[in-house]
Amino acid sequence: MSTLKDRIWQALRAVLYPGYNRDIVSFGLVQRVAECDGVASVDLELESVAPETREQLMALVREALRPLPGLRSVELKVTRPLVARPQAGQPRAPHRLEGVRHVVAVGSGKGGVGKSTVSVNLAVAMAERGIRVGLLDADAYGPNVPRMMGIEELPPPQQGRIRPAEAYGVRCVSIGLMVERETPLVWRGPMTDKMVRQFLMDVAWGELDLLVVDLPPSTGDIPVSLAAHVQVDGALIVVSPQAVASDDALKAIGMFRRLGVPLLGVVENMSYFQCSRCGTRHYLFGQGGGRELAQVSGIRFLGEVPIESCVQEAGDHGRPAVLLTDSAAGVALREVAELVWEQLESGSDSLQAVTVASPDLAGGRKKGPSGDGR
Repeated sequence: MSTLKDRIWQALRAVLYPGYNRDIVSFGLVQRVAECDGVASVDLELESVAPETREQLMALVREALRPLPGLRSVELKVTRPLVARPQAGQPRAPHRLEGVRHVVAVGSGKGGVGKSTVSVNLAVAMAERGIRVGLLDADAYGPNVPRMMGIEELPPPQQGRIRPAEAYGVRCVSIGLMVERETPLVWRGPMTDKMVRQFLMDVAWGELDLLVVDLPPSTGDIPVSLAAHVQVDGALIVVSPQAVASDDALKAIGMFRRLGVPLLGVVENMSYFQCSRCGTRHYLFGQGGGRELAQVSGIRFLGEVPIESCVQEAGDHGRPAVLLTDSAAGVALREVAELVWEQLESGSDSLQAVTVASPDLAGGRKKGPSGDGR
């Protein structure tokens, strides 16, 4: 049986942002809902919204909540953004993870495009170069990093802190190392936020040059929690050639821009299959989708990763493809790692400016992440 708080969230998901076919919860404008004895409090991130739109939204929220049985009164609070959005030309407020030089998120918005494959190979390729690397598996619902890294358990905790496992010179943490493989995690936002916070703050990462964070296929709670708890130095977008993959990746790009995270570039995975006999490239899922996405979004295209059975076999058996000397995909992933590290080390001047307004800060017009109305 649903609680009154659940029904409040459900009602808020039916409130559409004026001029959009998208609700205020998925837009990230509802930060908190509290309820006790029929008295509710709702925190709305509307400080940066135009005054007339803010009043309209608050009226829509009150109208949506008024019919709920058992709700005696509701207080609406206008709050600051969960993650501060810097103005153009201003540095972001420092909020660094102690002992870690760079934090990079790997996302796409879509499942099945190879985020974990890229995350694992990126981390191992960096470690092969002598870079001190950590790998945080932030996918609570499908944690694949343990299998792909050949790790089965975490070491015993030390002084009340989680100790990361280590493989191929990479320190790893995943919820998949804390529960049975067949156990599903039926979690809502507060639990995933707690997981992200714990993996950032309560793990004895030690001194790291780079922490790679493998994100789940969403633009919701987990990436927002990551950006709220630590400064993310860059995001890598993984996409496959299909238009449907680019559609979702475009949303991920918009999310990172809204969170104030610089974009390192686009990696196109499963780009083509090359025949071992004649050398012909076969573009099984279309051609050029990742490059076009990068061009439309105004960010860097980092390369194509071909389809190879050894990548699947390497992932299934816990030996990343970048360790295979005869793998074209491994070569491509090593090149991606070099380009990413080059950008991180060259400083913020090489990273894309990412300041993007809330939905109506551009005068109420519907704009895609590229700003061209897509």
